[in-house]
Amino acid sequence: MLYPYRNDARKTLIPYLKKLDKNDWFLKSDVYPKTLAWIIAHIASSEDYWINEIAMKNKCILNLNEESSPKEILNGYIQIRHYTDKILHSVNISELHTLIEVPNFNDGWKPPSEPTLNWVFNHIYMHETYHIGQIALIAHLNGFQKPLF
Repeated sequence: MLYPYRNDARKTLIPYLKKLDKNDWFLKSDVYPKTLAWIIAHIASSEDYWINEIAMKNKCILNLNEESSPKEILNGYIQIRHYTDKILHSVNISELHTLIEVPNFNDGWKPPSEPTLNWVFNHIYMHETYHIGQIALIAHLNGFQKPLF
């Protein structure tokens, strides 16, 4: 099985997010500008973009932002991973080496390695891991319970 640990952090994170007070999703500290709502919406929307638009050449299926309700954001976060997992499980191993076209980004960012379908899956999982680390920081700065990773 490819990326067998891809959903491990979600086993802790999703129950944690379900227990949070609605206000906790939107708290900002004086020293850190992001909210949990922004982080989770960004993770889900980025996965949608990279899998649907870039890899599969489809339209995105989510319409989230940090103004969306916690329920909408969490449902989108869960929904997009189920969708991505179906694609991952349907891909033949040989297809993972297929090159994909990556757009030119305004800030000059380029993939650090050859952009293949395999790279896209790895990219979204690593991207999520990076942003999940911010959740504990946001919780700490705003004085509510951190997830128990």
